[in-house]
This record gives sequence, structure tokens and C-alpha cells, in this order.
Amino acid sequence: MLYYQWLALVLWFGLALAHPFQGSGGYVEGQVDFEPNDAPPRAGVPTVAWIEYIRIGGKHFNPRDCFCTLMFYQGQVSARVQPDAQIRMQFNPRTGRVEGVVLFPKPGPYFLVLLGRPLPGRPLPPFIMQSIIQVLPR
Repeated sequence: MLYYQWLALVLWFGLALAHPFQGSGGYVEGQVDFEPNDAPPRAGVPTVAWIEYIRIGGKHFNPRDCFCTLMFYQGQVSARVQPDAQIRMQFNPRTGRVEGVVLFPKPGPYFLVLLGRPLPGRPLPPFIMQSIIQVLPR
């Protein structure tokens, strides 16, 4: 039964999202991309995830202003449940992006949850963004 619920959720949110992976909480919009070339990530392969943009209430904010954490869940999303994968996003001066490396343990659909709060002195309001991504087999 759980399989059919996952399938329905995945189809509802558009499993075929190839580029870009976007999340929206109504008030919060943003985009998280994966390397190489925004392709879907693969299980067991270290993958660079990066934040392309954040828009809150229609206003654009620089991802560099964000202390952001990406969490990925294959099951229930809850504060009491450990994510299957988690990364703290950091500014990379070499690429000029806010990014991190994630390793997905298994293929399949994952709930992506991006938690953001402002770095000290930055104008970004705290936010939560969520989306669904598909991780391919190795």
C-alpha cells in the first residue's frame, strides 16, 4: 500500500522533472540544482547540490545570505525522523555558488527539505522549502 502512496505522490508532484528541481511552499520559492548539468542524482555517487535562487514573498534573496541545510527523506518527513541524507550548504568561492556534496544511499523518490535562516546581519527571513526529487540507480 505504501508503494502506491509514493507512486501517487511522485506522479502528483511530477516525477519527470528533469531540469530544474524546484520547490515551492506558496510564499517561498527556490531552485536546487544538481551536478553535472542539472541531471538527476545517482545513488551511491557523491553529487554536488547547489542553490540557484531563493524568492520569499516575491522578493529575491542572495543564497550567500543563507545558513542553509538540505535534508533528504525517503520516508516520513518529521523532526523526530533522521533524514536519509543531509548537508550544510556553504559558499564555494571557486564556483561562486552556495553548495554541498550529498551521497544518496538508495535510488528512488526523496523529499527534499531546504531549511534556511539568515547569516548574522543579513536580510533573509527564515524559511522552509520542500520538493520531491528522483534519485536514479548507480
